Amino acid sequence: MVHKSADHEVLLESATRIGEDRFAVGMHWPDNHLLHHRRADGTRDSLLVAETMRQSGIYLSHRFHDVPADYAFVLHRFDFQLNEPVRDREEGADAILDIQVRREPGNPNRFRMASFATLEIAGRRIGRAAMRWDAYAPRQYASIRRRGARPDTEQPVTPASAGHIALPAALVGRDRDDAVLLADGPAASQGWRLLMDTGHPALFDHTSDHVPGMVMVEAFRQAVLVRMAPQAAAGWMIRQMDTSFHRFGDLGLPVTITAEPVGEGAFQLVARQRTQPLATARVAGCADEAGPVPALAGAARC
Repeated sequence: MVHKSADHEVLLESATRIGEDRFAVGMHWPDNHLLHHRRADGTRDSLLVAETMRQSGIYLSHRFHDVPADYAFVLHRFDFQLNEPVRDREEGADAILDIQVRREPGNPNRFRMASFATLEIAGRRIGRAAMRWDAYAPRQYASIRRRGARPDTEQPVTPASAGHIALPAALVGRDRDDAVLLADGPAASQGWRLLMDTGHPALFDHTSDHVPGMVMVEAFRQAVLVRMAPQAAAGWMIRQMDTSFHRFGDLGLPVTITAEPVGEGAFQLVARQRTQPLATARVAGCADEAGPVPALAGAARC
């Protein structure tokens, strides 16, 4: 119901209707997830909000909007903004997503969906999120993928370790080498090569015929942390991310991630395959006020 294969990848605990197309979603946030681990002070990675929002939209579409179980979901936009760091009790016991999921008017044969949500922890509203996507029947989805495919993309996917050296895990804000998605590119100004291990139990939990949107979102997060080093290692957090998905990325071709500064603590990110943008994002962040060090020069405070 959330398009995951493994039970431990499911981040939702409950869903209750509280109004017209409005629901309260309870969380099940593991403390030691492969990606979204919980720090000793209870702080979560900002991108946990993104994956929770994605799963909520899928689940509520199936359960309350009659989207058939075999439909494919194609994400168009995802945005979130946090007013403060995400800190919860164990496994998100005090976290609630107050979310509206609605089917947009138009073609009755198409499920064009939108969601808008606020995240509450211990009764405090700490942020918001929004998402837009289409749900396609298998035949519709196959037709869309054929139109976007290139004849030279039927290539074996190169293992992450072949030919490219992954960045250090600590530099991209992870504590596991297998969670690193960036490798040095041909030149620093040209960005980083996206590493895609299609056997990764979290990033590729189920079979995909394209580069998953959440893989690119995680790569954007890692690229920003590299650009913000050493501030990122001292409590810097992503506060806002506005992401657009433009086209499918083929697994057999290289993807490049770039991050260019557009202001204090803000970056414009692009995932490209050849010269075509697959996804773009604007990301802004700040130093966590509860972080371990005083304010750093050049890093805005939350």
